[in-house]
Amino acid sequence: MEKQVIYRDRQELQAADLNNTQTWADEAGRHLVIDAITTERQFVGLTVTARSATEIEVSPGRLYDGSSGKVYAIETAQVHSIFAMLPLQDSKWLAISAFGQEEDVDIQPRDFLIDLQTREVEPEAVAMQRRRVAVIHIAQGMESPTPERPEPPTGYTLLAHVRLTPTGIQQVALATSRKLPNLYAVEQRLRAAEGWITSAEPRIAHIMSDIAGLGEQMATRATLTQMLQVAQDMARVKERLELPDDYKFYGADHFLTTAESATTYSGYSARVEEGIRPPIVGTATQQLQLLNPLDPAASVSSGGLLLPAYEEIARLRMETRRGEITINAYQYQTTQMVQRQMSRQRIRYGETRTACTNTGFWRQGTFDPITRIYRRGDETWEIDPASVQAMLAQSGTVRGTRIWIDDYVETYWEAVTTTHTVQGSILAQTILMAQTGWLTSVELFFTSVDAAAGLEVILCDASLGQPDLSRSVARVTLAPGALAAGWRRIPWTNPVLVEAGRRYALVLVTNGAHRIGYTEGTEYTQGVLMYRQDGQYFAEAAERDLMLRLNFARFASPRAVVQMEPLQLSGGIADIDMLYEGVTPDGTELVWEYQVSGQWLPITDGTEAGLASLPALVPLRAVFVGTLDLMPAVRLTGSQVRVARVGMSFTHISTQRTLSSGSTDIRVRLLLEYFDPAYHTVGCRLILGSGPINPASVRDEIVDGNRRWREYRFTPGTAQTGYRIEITGSTSDWRRAWHVAERYDLAL
Repeated sequence: MEKQVIYRDRQELQAADLNNTQTWADEAGRHLVIDAITTERQFVGLTVTARSATEIEVSPGRLYDGSSGKVYAIETAQVHSIFAMLPLQDSKWLAISAFGQEEDVDIQPRDFLIDLQTREVEPEAVAMQRRRVAVIHIAQGMESPTPERPEPPTGYTLLAHVRLTPTGIQQVALATSRKLPNLYAVEQRLRAAEGWITSAEPRIAHIMSDIAGLGEQMATRATLTQMLQVAQDMARVKERLELPDDYKFYGADHFLTTAESATTYSGYSARVEEGIRPPIVGTATQQLQLLNPLDPAASVSSGGLLLPAYEEIARLRMETRRGEITINAYQYQTTQMVQRQMSRQRIRYGETRTACTNTGFWRQGTFDPITRIYRRGDETWEIDPASVQAMLAQSGTVRGTRIWIDDYVETYWEAVTTTHTVQGSILAQTILMAQTGWLTSVELFFTSVDAAAGLEVILCDASLGQPDLSRSVARVTLAPGALAAGWRRIPWTNPVLVEAGRRYALVLVTNGAHRIGYTEGTEYTQGVLMYRQDGQYFAEAAERDLMLRLNFARFASPRAVVQMEPLQLSGGIADIDMLYEGVTPDGTELVWEYQVSGQWLPITDGTEAGLASLPALVPLRAVFVGTLDLMPAVRLTGSQVRVARVGMSFTHISTQRTLSSGSTDIRVRLLLEYFDPAYHTVGCRLILGSGPINPASVRDEIVDGNRRWREYRFTPGTAQTGYRIEITGSTSDWRRAWHVAERYDLAL
């Protein structure tokens, strides 16, 4: 109340003082309505119902006039007859509304003093109460087969519309939009909305990353026109490869492997790397490392995974406890677990790199490119023949004029795995991931723990809706005594990239009596709480989920620059070959940059001239581009960066060709790419048992500005049953690289 009347002992009291007491209190109440409750005309109660076929009843309630702040009331239910308003033939609507008015009531006889000296009084009947009442008004609409709803008069508040037929009331449509919301009901709705926001807001905030990823995927899809062009090119290739009917031998090499190269033959000096190229004459290898281990822009996990700086946020919270489960109450068993490793990426860059058209033959499945392209020292991976096509379908290659990029689309793959044996009772919670992101840790709620028992926490794929321990991506082992009652945060050795739309399982394995809390409802996880028995998974309870929190990385900035240790090679660097475990999710980008003459150049096609000066020391940095929710990652541990210089000439010798019968007409066709006679030379000879022979004739067939076929015809004096093919080449400028892409030899 903004104003008050002050009363004192032995002070004259006037009627105005008493009136002001209630007037000012009324003003304060009206201000409260206007300022805090509503500025519209709304009502509470005043529900209109059909009492009979020709009567409506309006329940007690209050009408709030937000423009004046006054509150009008109906204290007892009112019944109104609408018999006289019934239509004669069709239908019509009534508008039931209310308006407020003030009236003086409670008439009582009171004495009024008329003579102050004699104290004479005179009785008079006066109203002792002024009240604000809500008055019901009924407006009729026009009778019609399709009647329109009438509107109440200006200043009246609509309570309901009533539809009438000749037999009586047919329908009552309440004007719920004009009801004044109850503060407690609003609070309950707000709590429900906040609960939904807590779980949904991170997913909605992540939509920006998902949209960016979808846009990038759509940009890489081939159009119908492009596919038609490919079909036309294949028709031409089939026609060109027709062979004579009388040929004795046919051989071909696309120079993707050294299977048909005699690398130990005397005089061999070449590099087979998607074509024949000059050998490497100088090289140095180092591991990717941070220039400053305390770089505030970088975050390196205990397993060596580099991400831009981030903080943890919880995207999924299941915190309302409804009960507890003892993990070792289920069957004890021994299980083999296969942990997959992060996929590999390789970037090869420099002016000595030329894109070779023969890379399309990787897709034929004749070779296993993974063991060739992704290698680390003497590490080799044997792929099951049944899986070769699947591996090929998921590998990605990019060949630019001066840069080659190889990666693997699958984030975690079966090419490199680690097998573990886990023993104990198994409890698992499946989860459908709503968005892609880096899962940094999980939190579980333990009601009590067994101090003498440890715990294995595993994250794996959930094939067919149940955990698949043969496709695990992360594992943490907690020693006995490492747990305590309450919430326990369990960080992964490396943050784990989980993908939207995929189902994962959080698996707990222990032989101890750890008791873990559960909550009700599965609407947030869209998963199932399961236990394992006799090698099979069973649902523990359909309406239960583990109490858990999933913590994800939220990055400080959508762009981060991290300085790395510089690259060094005595004599100068002309070529950079980077191999590391890493992943670049859709919608993100990882760009490596190097510095020459104070200028940072990206390792992308078109910037290779930065190495033309053969710098001996090259500063290096990684530029991470993404969103606040999603970024690329690089594992520093085990990475390799090879810097090199390349020779200017090569000599390649094939494996022995053995013919079924002698031939005096042998032809060799070479596909030369980026070949320029002004700077480059190429030669071909046959190595026979009696020594090498030169071709009898040479002819060129120009394909386009970058490619030409060169055919050599050999006519030895005597029929030959075996030979090797020697190819030599050189360049007068190491920066003008070229290569031999393919070789075909035919004996007639």
